[in-house]
Parts: sequence; C-alpha cells; structure tokens
Amino acid sequence: METKNAIAMQSPAAARDLVHVRPSPLEVISAGRDREILRRRERAIAGRSQLAVRSLTPEEAEKFVRDAEARLWIFCYTIDLGRLVHLACCVRRYSPASRLVLMRGRREPGFEATLFHRIVPALEGPESLIEAVSQLAVAV
Repeated sequence: METKNAIAMQSPAAARDLVHVRPSPLEVISAGRDREILRRRERAIAGRSQLAVRSLTPEEAEKFVRDAEARLWIFCYTIDLGRLVHLACCVRRYSPASRLVLMRGRREPGFEATLFHRIVPALEGPESLIEAVSQLAVAV
C-alpha cells in the first residue's frame, strides 16, 4: 500500500496576511522614587500614545523583573545607582526582549548607560520621552 506525504500549502493571500500582522505594544512600567514625577510621566505617556503605564517604586518593580515578560521599562533618575544597575541587569538577564529607557537627571550617566536602549534627558520635556516610548514600545 502506497502512502502519500501531503504538505499543507497556504494560499498566497493567507501567507501575505501573516506578514502584515502588527505586533502588540509592550506593557510600559515606569519605576522611580518620586510619586509626583511618576504620576506626571504616566499622564503624559497615556495622553499622547494611548499606552497604559504602570508606575512602581523600585521595591515594587523588583517583583516584575524576573518574570521573563517583555516590557518597556522606564527608570527614573530618582533611583539610587546601585538599585538602578541591579534592576536593569535583572531585566536584561530574565527578559532580553524588554526595552530599557533611563530618564537622565542632572548627573551624567556612567557605565550604567550601556544597560539601556535609550537615555532621555528629563529636562527636555515629555516630547523626547514620548518619542522614545513610541519607538521602543513595539514587541519584536
């Protein structure tokens, strides 16, 4: 008895439709010490980009860094350097698909700058942040 191997073929239209599937936006987490800065940042991003933002303290963010979900992380300059490096390294290790943004304060970033996809000067206003978020918030 002869067995035929059949390969399921997709129609060209179905294959073309698969190529144009838009990736979903990453969840945005904003971490920092100053609740007022976090609240203003959350309003600015949500108001201009239609993305939902979850604002957390560094201690609260610690619960999310190891779950391997891809997210867009925005780290505020109000986080002390040791905690900032620890959180960024954990995100990089457990969720390589995540994107990291550092909001730069008055202090110039040092070696920790290599951990981030983008560094945005906080004094430039929300437009710079919105641009960075719009570019980085798409899942790869």
